[in-house]
Amino acid sequence: MQIRKGLNTDLPRLECCDFSFTISRIAREPFIHGDLHIETVAEPWIKTYELDIQTLENHCVNPDAIFLVAETDDGEIAGFITASIGWNKFISVDYIAVERTKRRTGAAQKLMAAAHVWARSVNAPGLRLETQNVNVSACLFYRHYGFTLGGYDRYLYNALPEKDEVALFWYYMLV
Repeated sequence: MQIRKGLNTDLPRLECCDFSFTISRIAREPFIHGDLHIETVAEPWIKTYELDIQTLENHCVNPDAIFLVAETDDGEIAGFITASIGWNKFISVDYIAVERTKRRTGAAQKLMAAAHVWARSVNAPGLRLETQNVNVSACLFYRHYGFTLGGYDRYLYNALPEKDEVALFWYYMLV
C-alpha cells in the first residue's frame, strides 16, 4: 500500500467507496482523563458520512492543507486523509476514512503517519481531530495511535437526528 498526494481525479473514485461503518458499541460519559466507557448497543445500525467534495477540492489546491490517498498495490483506493493548518497552528485532521473492505490493512495507520510527518514539517504543535462517541473503532484507533481525549461537546449534534451523539476532541501533541 502506498500513500500519495490526492488529485481531483480521485474524487469520483472516492464517491464510489463505502466509508460507512456499523455502530455496535457506543462510548458513554463520563469522559474523564480520556477513559472510554464502552457499551454494546441493543440494535446496531449503519452510519454513513457524506463526502464534502468541495472541501476535498479545496484541500487539493490549498498550500496550508493536504489531501492524501492510500492506494493498494493494484490501484484501488483504500482510504484518504485531509488536514489543514488551524488558526492556532494545530493541524486539524478534517477527514480520515478507510473503505469498508480495506479496514485492518494498515491504511489508517499509514495515512495518520503521513499527516504526522506533514505536521512536523510545518512545525505544528500537534494534531487535533473530532469524532463521535458512536465511532468507537475510530476512538480506539486514535487512542492506540497516541492521541489523548482533550474534551467533548454533548450539544454539538443536538440539531441533527443523531441526538445521542457526543463530539469527542482528540489531540496528539508534537511539542
